Parts: sequence; C-alpha cells; structure tokens
Amino acid sequence: MRLSVAHVRGVTIGLAALAVALIGTLPASGSGDTPDGLVSPLLQAAMDHPLDLGLAADEPLTVWVYFRDKGVAKSGLDAAVRRAEEKLSPRTLARRRRAMAPDRPVVDGRDLPVASAYLGAVEEVGGRLRHTSRWLNAASFRLRATDVARVSTLPMVERVDLVRRFRNPLTPKMQPASRLASDGVDKAAQWTLDYGLNLSPLQQVQVPAVHEMGVTGRGIVVGMLDTGFRTTHEALAGVTVLDAYDFVGNDSIVGYQAGDATSAINHGTMTLSTLAGYMPGRLISPAYGVSVLLARTEDVSQEVPAEEDNWVAGLEWAEARGADIISSSLGYIDWYTFADLDGNTAVTTIAADLAAGRGLVVVNSAGNNRVSTNSLIAPADADSVITVGAVDLSGTYTSFSSPGPTADGRIKPDVMALGLGNPVANPTDDHGYGFVNGTSFSCPLTAGVAALMLSRVPGLTPLQVLEALRETASQAGAPDNNYGWGVVDALAAVTYFGPMFQTSPLGDTDDTFGPYPVTAVVTDRVGVDPASVVLNYRVNEGSWNALAMSPTGNSDEFGAAIPGQGLGSTIEYSVTATGTNGFTTTWPAYGTDLPRRFQVTTIVNLPVSVVPDLVIPMDDPAGVSSVITLSGAQSGIVVDVSVDVHITHPDIGELTLLLTSPSGTEVTLHLRTDAGTVDLVGNYPQSLTVDGPGSLSWFHDETSIGPWTLTAIDALPGSNGVIDSWGLNFVLKDFVSAGGRAPAAMAVLHPNSPNPFNPKTRIAFDLAVACRTQLSIFDLRGMVVRRLLGEVLDAGPHSVVWDGRDGSGREVGSGVYLYLLETPFEIRERKMLLVR
Repeated sequence: MRLSVAHVRGVTIGLAALAVALIGTLPASGSGDTPDGLVSPLLQAAMDHPLDLGLAADEPLTVWVYFRDKGVAKSGLDAAVRRAEEKLSPRTLARRRRAMAPDRPVVDGRDLPVASAYLGAVEEVGGRLRHTSRWLNAASFRLRATDVARVSTLPMVERVDLVRRFRNPLTPKMQPASRLASDGVDKAAQWTLDYGLNLSPLQQVQVPAVHEMGVTGRGIVVGMLDTGFRTTHEALAGVTVLDAYDFVGNDSIVGYQAGDATSAINHGTMTLSTLAGYMPGRLISPAYGVSVLLARTEDVSQEVPAEEDNWVAGLEWAEARGADIISSSLGYIDWYTFADLDGNTAVTTIAADLAAGRGLVVVNSAGNNRVSTNSLIAPADADSVITVGAVDLSGTYTSFSSPGPTADGRIKPDVMALGLGNPVANPTDDHGYGFVNGTSFSCPLTAGVAALMLSRVPGLTPLQVLEALRETASQAGAPDNNYGWGVVDALAAVTYFGPMFQTSPLGDTDDTFGPYPVTAVVTDRVGVDPASVVLNYRVNEGSWNALAMSPTGNSDEFGAAIPGQGLGSTIEYSVTATGTNGFTTTWPAYGTDLPRRFQVTTIVNLPVSVVPDLVIPMDDPAGVSSVITLSGAQSGIVVDVSVDVHITHPDIGELTLLLTSPSGTEVTLHLRTDAGTVDLVGNYPQSLTVDGPGSLSWFHDETSIGPWTLTAIDALPGSNGVIDSWGLNFVLKDFVSAGGRAPAAMAVLHPNSPNPFNPKTRIAFDLAVACRTQLSIFDLRGMVVRRLLGEVLDAGPHSVVWDGRDGSGREVGSGVYLYLLETPFEIRERKMLLVR
C-alpha cells in the first residue's frame, strides 16, 4: 500500500481534482473496455451471466472497490495517523498495546479512513455507498454492471470484486420450553449458582467450576455480530449494552422495527443468551458478567442474502469501540470455492486476521453443512480465528458440524462445544426459553469461555487464548478435522496462564489484638516468582497496604499477617502473584476491585433446640415441619450455623430433610440417600454431609430472627418415622441482647419487608451518627442494579422502598439480590428474594 497522492501518466494532481477530472471521460460500458486484472473473474461472470449466479439480469451488483492508497501525502501521514488514533477508544488502544510487539505502532496506515475523494469519485460514476473498510482500504457499493467498467478505469482503483454472501436458511427452529421447564432440573449441590436448563451444557465444558472461582467475565467487552437482538428478555435485561448499530438498516436500533422480517431478532437474541444470559433457575450462561457491543450485520429473511461487507463493517466498528472478543455465529460461502478457504483469500478471513493482529479475539462458527471434509465457511478458515464445531452432550460431533481441513491443509475446527439442544432465551417471550441446534450456539458458548479467560488474565493475546483452548481440550494430543483439539475445558483453559491460589478466607472475628494471618498455596504450571506474592489490605476503605508474603515452609505456601484492628473495623484484602512467564493473577479473581472482607465485631455463639416428637407420615409428599423461632433478643447476622438432628426411621433412604431460613433460603440436608440405614442422627456438617441442593453457607449473612423450619418428607410407603429432636448452633455477629446492640455498630441494616416480595419491598436501617450513606442493589454477579441513595443522612432510623426496577427503570427478573449499606465506618449487606 502506498500512502501518497495519485500519479496519472507521470503528472501529479490533487485527489479532489483528479476525481472531478475523471468524471465523464470514461467508457460508457462493456466488459471489453474493462482493464485486464482490475475486475475479478467472478464479478465479470456476474456481469456476463448473472442468472448462473442466481442474480436477476437487471439487478445492481454489490461490489468491493479496492483503492491503491489512502490519498495521504507522505508529509501529512503522521498527522493523519494521530487523527485516526484519536478516533479509537482508550480500551482499543490499551488492548492493542498489550497484544502488539513493542516496536510496532498501535495505529498505522491501515487505520486511516478511505479517502473521501475516492468514494465521491465512485459515487459520481453511479455507485451507491454501503460500507467502508479502513483495514482493507476498500468500500462496498451497489453498482450496475454497465458502470463497473467506468469504476475500474478510475486511476485510484486497484481492483473491483463481487461482495460474497450467504443466503441464510431460516433461523434455527426452536423447540419451546415451558417457563417452568427448569423446575424439573435439580440444582447441582456442588455449585453456588442455579444454572437451570443450562446445567448440563456448562458442566460439559467445566464452566461452573470457573464461576466458583469468582470469574464471571467481568471487565470484558464482547462484540456480537449477528441479526437483531431482543434485550428485554428476563435473562438479558441485566446485560450491559455499551453501544449498538444496525449495519443492515444503517441506524442505531438493533431490536425489532416495523418492516423487519418477523425473525429479525431471533438468531441474535438466542446467541447473546448463550453467551451472557443470566436468570437463576432458568438460564445462566458462561460469561454473564461481560458488557457487549451489539452489531446487526445480517438480515435473516429467506429472501435476503447476508453479505460480507456488513460483517467487515461491524468488525471494525466493534474493534474501534474497545471490544476484547468477537462472537460471530455467521459465515460466507456463496461464490467462494474450497480453494478460496486458504486463510488468505476471503474478505472476512483477511479482516478477522487483521483484527486478531490488533489484539481482538475472534470466535466463529465452523458451519452447519457437514460433508466428509472441506465444508467450512469463511472466516472459519482464518489461522488466527478460533473456529468452533458442535458436539452433542455425549461429546460426539453432530451430523451438521462442518469439518476441515482448510484449503492449505490446516486442521479446523479448533475446538468443540455443545451445538445440539442448546437452551436459549425465547425471542418472542420475555419469560420463555427453548432449545436450538447449530454451530451458531457452540460458538458463543466458546466465546463465553474466552471471556472468562481474559477476565482472569486480561493481558492474553488472541494466539495465547487459542493456545490455551487447544492445549487443554479433550483430544489435545491427537487433533483431527472432525473435532479439532476436542471439547473445551473451561477450568483448564482459564487456569492455563497465571498462578492459582488455594486459601481459606478469613471470617468475622471479635479479636481486636490480631494479627490476622493469611496463608495461600500459590502454584503455576511454569512456576511462581516468590518475590511477586503480595498481600494487599485496607481498613475501613482507607489506603491499600502491601505486605510481601513469605514461604511458610509448607509446599508452595506463602503467608503474611494483617495487624489487629479495633472493634467495628472492616478489613478488605486480596493476594497477587506473578508466574515466571510474566502473567499476574489475583485472589479473589478481581483483586482489590472485589476483595475479600471480614469484620472485627461482637461474635456470639447461640445454640437453640427443640424436642417436637413429631411423627413423619409415610407416603406423603407434603411431609411434616417443626419450627424454631428466634426472637428479637436473639437477632444477629449469621456468620456460621450447624444443625443437630435426631430422627428415628427404619430406612433413611426414604427421607428428604429440608431446612428453610426466615429469609426463605432452602437447603436440602438429606435427599433419600443411605438406603437401608436406620435413623438419622448427628450434626451437619460435623458428622453428616449436606446432600444438597444447597449448603449451609447459603445462610451466611442472613438474619437469625424469625422462624427456622425443618421439614421431613417420606413420600414412599413403608413405616413412619419421628423427628425426635433437632437444633441449630449459630455463630452470630451484630448480636442483640437484653442489654441492646453492641456499641461498635455505627449502622444497623434490617431485613427487608416483605421478603420474598413482588413488586416492592422496604429496606430499613439505623444510623448511630449523621454521615454520608449509600444504599445500593446488586445482583449475584456483583453488578450494580440500582443506586437507591447516596447522601448525608441524620442519625436515627431510615427506610427506602425498592420497586424492583434497575437504574434505567426496567423491571428486573426474579432472583436473589443483595442490598448493600455503606457508611464511612462500615459496610452492611443482606439478601432478598424477588419472585415475579
């Protein structure tokens, strides 16, 4: 590419003057007047025999016009590059700096805009501009065949080619699921989140284990290139949309508009929910913490073919706005041959590789047209694109998943994920769900895993993400063109780069003397730099302090101690370490942005018990319940709780035992296990194991006050049992006794009422002194739903009503939410349940 003014017959003239001078001097029409090599053979065929390519005889053609240079004189190049840099977002520049070689400029001639004078010259000839591509130095136009020769003769034009396309089949048929379909799906006892319909798909690729690490995709921006999107669905209403653009209609509306095909929003809605959906008990997707850029690049109506210039425009748009990842469940194959899928020919392939060279991770579907070999679509052939095929839940490739190789013999796809029976948001029902098939859905599932990887280690390059996915997949040692490197393993991929931590979080304490020892086992597959292991802590939101952690003498274990703090102190802390390959990670996953926290506060042990002597009816699904009610004099926040049970029964394999808190949290202590065993006697968790769903940790941070209910169910015929006795052993903080609340508490956050609630609930709190106070609503991802107040309040009681809406006024979906009270002295947090 030459960055200079154009030269015609040895005479240098200005670009604008050149464009004007050329108009009216070109041949009128005819392929015989077209300069050899400037018009591609395919475009020539489209002009000569349009019917053979499925085009109407008088149909304007969609063509690429490639230009010889950017129309910038050498003396003005530096200034032009600076102007181009100013148009890129700070996120884009930061991503490029991380990914590109230190001696390579992050902005260069490819980032300069296409010369406006060149565009104007083509328009003067009769072209109707569609999109421009900075990276390709090209623009797409609608142009009649009679005008192609005139355009090809313009001296700034390097060549003219036909825009390839793909005539989409109908949007994948969705098998609807009842709104309550997931009620029959047991929540896995080992996972904190209730994945609903998506439990098996995510367990197949080991995503829940990553979520247990606290990694959610937070801080990552994903660009979705697809059809339209319905973001009002309950599983998508909480997704942060940073920007949106419709490259089909050329406006900023990516939802349904009058005149759109009825299916215009279907495919995009479903792929977005596969990547970022979040509705506990219904659908939780891998990267529910990401933010998104939504680009409508395709018209899915059967009559309208999707064209590659929309895709290229959407890609460059998302890259310039700071995307970290592109998820593209699309491809282009019409008028390409297998020989063109060599990683260097197709326009989308070239653009995708250019994006990857700028640090953008591009994930694309392999295609849904399986034959024995060679059925990929572009840009799935790109060497820097993560190409994803589809398997079923058994891990076998599906009947439609396109295999490789590429034309130049490279193995594709790269990895596999579920593409058969994927649960998705129903694009026609904001509370509905369904099941679909296609590599369209294995792609965003894998893009979600890539987002988890970057969320934990933000400095990874696209090729490092590709390496980690490949090297940790199910058949990494024997890749082939059916499976690539195999089924994705998110846990192994996410932990492939950067140290891992094993540590026990510190709990609340009444020890004001300290110190508070923090130990962590820190490992990395390439080794850890011992000098890099650091404990960061702060007290009452003050300045952060860094303490070097030293080896303890135990294998890979490091330790340091936080000094003792006064009663009422809130201590936040995190651990940071760097591997010998230079990758730094933190525990918890987001370090000082979302640190661990404990308080120095009044701690009370409170045992309570009851002897109900209740008969457990047999063959009764309702069972029988016994209640222990804690009064206001026993009120506190649960730090820990254990459960004593003494139940007489001839076969506890017939029993289900549930414990429900005053806040409505239900944990299954015993779920028809240990068949043939007589009597259920012991303590959870000391001598008995909680079967789940749920764990006793679910009760942490809830209030103790109110009814605690033990329910025993024997739904089988046989013999009756008896609840002889049971009890709860609480460890409480912020304890209220007959003498009143501990004076260290400067703020008291009460349970919301009602709880569960719909649509409103009242949140009450007391302040010991006048101070600046902030009350916020968070979802379980740690994402802010709404700020209810932030101002200086007087000492005394206060209350605020939350109407179940987010900061934009939209109703939020059913689920568990956190409300957080922050003052200069402390932070208080409670849970509440919205049931719509």
